[in-house]
Amino acid sequence: MKKLILIALTSISFLLFTSEVEIETIEIIGSVDEAKQVAGSAYVITEEDLETYEYTDIHKILSNVPGVNFRPEEGYGLRPNISIRGTYADRSGKITLMEDGVLIAPGPYSSSSAYYFPTAGRIAGVEVLKGPAAISQGPYTIGGAINLLSTPIAEESGGLINQELGEDGTSRTHIHYSLVGNNAAMLIESHTWQTDGFDSIKGSSADTGFDKDDLVIKLRLNTDADADVYQELNIKYQDSDEDSDQTYVGLADADFRRDAHQRYGLSAYDNMDNSHETTSFNYLADFGDLEFSATMYDNDFARNWFKVDKIDNKKVYGHGNGINNIIAAANAGEATASAILNGTNAEAVEIKLKNNNRAYTNEGTDLKVQYSTENQTLTIGYRDTEDSEDRFQVYAYTPWLNGQLGALTVGSNPGYSSNNRLTTAEAQAFYINEELNMGALTVNFGYRSEDWTIVQERYVDSARSAINTEKGYPKTLSDNDNSLMGFGATYDMNDNTQLFFGFHEGFTPTGGGADPEEADNLELGVRYIKDNTYMEAVYFDTDYQNMFGECTASGGATGSCEIGDTFNAGEASISGLELVVKTEMTSSSGVKYPLSAVYTSTDAEFDNTFDSDFWGSVTAGMEIPDLPDSQLALQAGFETENGLSGSATLYSYGSTCSVASCAAGTEIDSYNVIDASLTKAVNEAMDVYMVVSNVTDETDVIARAPKNGARAQMPRSILVGIRYRL
Repeated sequence: MKKLILIALTSISFLLFTSEVEIETIEIIGSVDEAKQVAGSAYVITEEDLETYEYTDIHKILSNVPGVNFRPEEGYGLRPNISIRGTYADRSGKITLMEDGVLIAPGPYSSSSAYYFPTAGRIAGVEVLKGPAAISQGPYTIGGAINLLSTPIAEESGGLINQELGEDGTSRTHIHYSLVGNNAAMLIESHTWQTDGFDSIKGSSADTGFDKDDLVIKLRLNTDADADVYQELNIKYQDSDEDSDQTYVGLADADFRRDAHQRYGLSAYDNMDNSHETTSFNYLADFGDLEFSATMYDNDFARNWFKVDKIDNKKVYGHGNGINNIIAAANAGEATASAILNGTNAEAVEIKLKNNNRAYTNEGTDLKVQYSTENQTLTIGYRDTEDSEDRFQVYAYTPWLNGQLGALTVGSNPGYSSNNRLTTAEAQAFYINEELNMGALTVNFGYRSEDWTIVQERYVDSARSAINTEKGYPKTLSDNDNSLMGFGATYDMNDNTQLFFGFHEGFTPTGGGADPEEADNLELGVRYIKDNTYMEAVYFDTDYQNMFGECTASGGATGSCEIGDTFNAGEASISGLELVVKTEMTSSSGVKYPLSAVYTSTDAEFDNTFDSDFWGSVTAGMEIPDLPDSQLALQAGFETENGLSGSATLYSYGSTCSVASCAAGTEIDSYNVIDASLTKAVNEAMDVYMVVSNVTDETDVIARAPKNGARAQMPRSILVGIRYRL
C-alpha cells in the first residue's frame, strides 16, 4: 500500500513542475564550514569527497573521520561495526545511526545491533557529531551520532547515471533524476550492486558475493519562497533487498596463512536474505525567527541469515561445539578440529545451521521547534518511538564428510526457547539546547531526558498459542529513565584560531539484565583556518561509571551467556587525541595539490577486575578489545585545469585484540592499505574514473569476529566507471 501511494503521488507530481526552485536537504550540521563552528567536534563528508573513490564500504569512508574506529568483517561494509571514541563497535550498537535525521537501526531500543545499514554507494554525504553537540541526537550519547545524507532533490531538474564494473563480476549502477518546479519537486533513485565475491569456498564452486538493490522515491511540495509562512512537505520512500552468500565462519590461523581468501566448505550453505522498507513524512513551517518541523517515520526490516551455528564434534576437546570453540581448538594444535574445518575428518559429523529469522519494526514521531535571534538560538525537541524484534528461528542439519555437505534436514519449529520470542520497546525523549553568541565567545547548554521500557514475550509453542507465564513472561527487561546535561563553548582568539571545550554526560539504554551504561565525556580542542589550510587538534576523555557488553554471536560470545543478555563491566577509561590537517597547494602552471592527514590515537582500558560470560576474565588495566590504538589516513592528490585528477591514500590501523585478555590467536596486528584513484573529465557532463583498492595487495588479519576466525581485507581490486550528468 505504501508503495502504491507513493507511486500515485509521484505520478501526480509530474503535472505540477513548471520551473525551478531551490530544494533543501534534511541535515543536522549543514555544511563543512558550519561544522568548523560547532561547539564540539563535528565532521562532514561531502558528495565531492565521496566521488574521489566512489567507496561503497562505509568503513573506508569513515576512515577519513577522526575519532571513528571500526571492526571490518566481510570486506564490503555490508555489516558495519562502527565505534566513536571507543564505544564497543559490534554491529554499531552503541552509536546513534540516522539517515536524513531519522533513526535507522531497525530496533534502536529493543535490538540496536540489528544488521541493517543503508547502502553506502547511494549516500550523498555523512555527518558525524561528537561531544556535547551529540546530546540532541540520542539515544546513544556517549560516543556520538552519524547521520547519513541520502541523495537530495536537486536545485534544478537533472540527474546522474553512474556505471561501474570491476573484478569478480562486480557491477554497480547508480541512477537518479530530479524533476523540479515552483511548488513541487521529486526524485527517483535506483542503486543496484552485485559481485561474485573475492573468496573461494573449498570444495565448492558456489559464489561468496551478493546482489543488493535499492529504490528511493522523494516528493516535495512547498509554498512560494517569499510566502509569509514558508511551508514544505517532504515524503520519502526507500526499499532495499539483499541476497548475499556471507558467513560468520572465519579461518584458523594456519589455514589463513595458507590461503587468506578461502572459506571452509562447511559454510557453503550460509546465506543472508533481507529486505528493508522506510516511509517518512516531514513537515516544515518557517515563521522567520521561529521554525517548526515534524517527522513521522516507519521502518520495517526482515532478515534471515541462514548460517552454521554448531558442529557436533561430540565435544572431544572439552571446549564445546560452537564454531568459535572449534577454531580456538584448531589454533591450539588440535588435529581433529583442523580436520573437521578442512573436511578431512574420518567420520561424518553433523553441521547444525540456524535460520536466524527476525523481523523488526521501528516507528515514531519527531517534533522540533527552533527560535533564533541575532545572538541566540533555542532548540526544543521531542521524540516518541516504538520498536520491536520478532525472533522465530528454526534449525537445520546436514552431515559433513570428505569435504562435502549432505542434504539439509529441517528441524522442528521452536517451542519455548530464546528462538521464539517477541521483544517490544517504547521510548520518549526530550531535549533542549540553548546557544548564546557573545561576540568572540559562543556557549551551548544542552539537556536530554530518555524514558524507555523494554518487554519480552516467549511463547509456549511454535503456534504462539500462549505466552509462557510459568517462566515469568512477559518479562520487563528494562523500565528506566535517564537525564543528562552538556556544556560547550567556542572562543575566537583571532580571525584564524578558535578554542573549544565541551563536557557532557552520556548513556546507553539497555535491557537484558544490565544497568544502563553511563559515562562523563570531556573534550578540549583548537581549530586553525586560514586560506586553504585547516587544522584541528582535539583531546577527548571518557570516564565510564558503568560499561556494559551484550552477548552476541557477531561479537564471538563464549561461555553460557544467552544471545541478547547484557553484562556490566563497571568502570573504564578511554582517552585519545584527534588530529586533522588539510591544505591545498597550487603550482605556477595551475595544478592543485590537495593534501590531508587524519589521525586518531586511543588509549582504552578496564579500571576494575571481574569475570563474565561476555568479557571473560578481566584484570584492571587490560585494554578494551577490538579498538585499534591508532588510525591514520594520509591523502595526496592533484587536479589539473584540463579535468585530470588523481588521489592516493594510505590507511594505517594500529594493533588490537579481539578479547580483553589478548590470548594467543586473538591478536590483530597493525596493518596498512593504499588506495588510489584517477579521474578524467571528458566534458562538462561526463567523466570516467578508475579506482584501485589495496594497491600493494596486502594480506593481513584485520578482524577475528564473528566467531573468532581470522579475516583478511579485500585483495587488490580494480574498478572502472563512468559518470554522466543528465
